[in-house]
Amino acid sequence: MQSARLPDNEPVRLEKLKRYRILDTPPEDAFDRITRIVAETIGVPIALVSLVDSERQWFKSKHGLEADQTPRDIAFCSHAILDESVFIVEDALKDPRFSDNPLVASDPSIRFYAGAPLKTPDGLNLGTLCAIDRKPRQLTDKQRQLLSDLSSIVVDEMELRIALRSAMNDVAEAVKQRAIKDEFVSIVTHELRTPLTSIRGSLGLLDSGAIKDIPTEVNDIVALANRNVNTLLALINDLLDFQKFQSGQLDMDFGAVDAETLARDTCENLKGFAQEKEASIRVEVESEATVVGDAVRLAQVLTNLISNAIKFTPTGEEVLVKTGLYEDKLRFSVTDKGPGIPENFRGRIFEKFSQARGENKAKGTGLGLAISKAIVKAHRGSIGFETRIGEGTTFHMDLPLRQTVL
Repeated sequence: MQSARLPDNEPVRLEKLKRYRILDTPPEDAFDRITRIVAETIGVPIALVSLVDSERQWFKSKHGLEADQTPRDIAFCSHAILDESVFIVEDALKDPRFSDNPLVASDPSIRFYAGAPLKTPDGLNLGTLCAIDRKPRQLTDKQRQLLSDLSSIVVDEMELRIALRSAMNDVAEAVKQRAIKDEFVSIVTHELRTPLTSIRGSLGLLDSGAIKDIPTEVNDIVALANRNVNTLLALINDLLDFQKFQSGQLDMDFGAVDAETLARDTCENLKGFAQEKEASIRVEVESEATVVGDAVRLAQVLTNLISNAIKFTPTGEEVLVKTGLYEDKLRFSVTDKGPGIPENFRGRIFEKFSQARGENKAKGTGLGLAISKAIVKAHRGSIGFETRIGEGTTFHMDLPLRQTVL
């Protein structure tokens, strides 16, 4: 058996691996989907996301294998990270480097191995996305390309997390100092656009048809990349909107807005999100009305209120969206059956960087309700809520029926 030599950049590589804070973390669907796709599309019993630490290879995701890690000196991945392309062993028993390897001679009885390096944007191989079989075999060019592309998506996912962590640390520090400067948004958006561009590139490659006859299971990967792109875009847009509110530079495009159309179109756009959360949306239009306002910005407010309601609504329950006249105003209301808003948080719920409903596990930027309040205020309206612990919450947006177009 031949153990792999250490990479020339080993100290830098290990330091980079630590920065991702991924070692010894629990399994996650984002990575498990990828190993499942590898196993199903290539037709192997074992697929792994393997990260090579100083003394071991540790598996962030494992399909078809019980072990969480193995010693580095017997790891096939230790050899694979020395290559720039997919590292392939077609028959380990015929390869002098591996013929007497314990992983070949006993469980999991490796005969075939293919590992695509997990290469960071600065060229460091942290581990592999690998496919393993208990019988000799070969990879087609298409399978080799697929494994390489999916390994890039693994790194995209890791980059996304480190970028979001960095961005939110910047936000927390800015709040702590009570001094958010104009250059803050440009710094954060720059930090986020790098992984966003990378994810879009990987998604475009899979979606462009460059790789023919990709199985339908790969649609899971496309959906995963789409969710990551949407997450980043939402964060960037919230930060940019917040900066505009702070500087008084938010532009409004006022015109006639039909209440029923606004409510139904917004709910239709959120139907997929509700289905993901195993919830439903019901719309009730009590009376027809039109207001003068910015349709895009009012939809942004309604989207935020409905999205929050979906997040906090229990599985199988519905979110009720109503529009109708209230006194001399047009009212939009959004009702959920969630846990309610804690009393000690109610006075701060519209403050910037507050997390709505406090201790619930649903997370966001903490800017959505603050931005919504500013938009409604710009329409000379009001926003508020009623809540009961254990029963649910209703948010409402009231807009004047007649306004002067600014």
